[in-house]
Amino acid sequence: MTCLAERRIKACYLKPGEVHLTIDPSLVTTVLGSCLSITMHHRATGMSVICHAAMPSIAQDRNGKKEAVFQYVDSSLQWMIEQYTGKGIRLRDIEVKMFGGSAMFQDTRSLGKNMNVGKKNVDVALAFFKKHRIRLKAWNVGGNRGRKIIFNTRTGEVLAKFITGAEASQIDFGGRR
Repeated sequence: MTCLAERRIKACYLKPGEVHLTIDPSLVTTVLGSCLSITMHHRATGMSVICHAAMPSIAQDRNGKKEAVFQYVDSSLQWMIEQYTGKGIRLRDIEVKMFGGSAMFQDTRSLGKNMNVGKKNVDVALAFFKKHRIRLKAWNVGGNRGRKIIFNTRTGEVLAKFITGAEASQIDFGGRR
């Protein structure tokens, strides 16, 4: 068994619209509401990637900015699988997990109708997985509470924890509260 002190594990925080791709051991933490994180891990090579996508489809982005790719579930997933297939790794050999997609916002202008961006994010991801014949190994999506996840890129394990409103207000989003 190796101690953390002997083997440095990089810790990083993933903000909305970001991805983290690595073959080095990392602990990647992120906090999700309606956003969706998908983790992918290839055991044989140790290649791991996680995204934090805020919106369902890049097709809805009228600006079409290249730097906005990781804001969207569909374009993030496309980029992620291209990283594996570009190295000759078969999609069936990747462990894929999905988290987030909560119903966090209500549209008061629509008489309390739920906007449910989270559900749309999940639906787009599921359609993508079906199209590419990708099987999910684990998921924790939906509901109306946020989640904190920690992704161990060395093992592919993900710790998911529901958070309270008080905890969410204490989270540092890259220098902003």
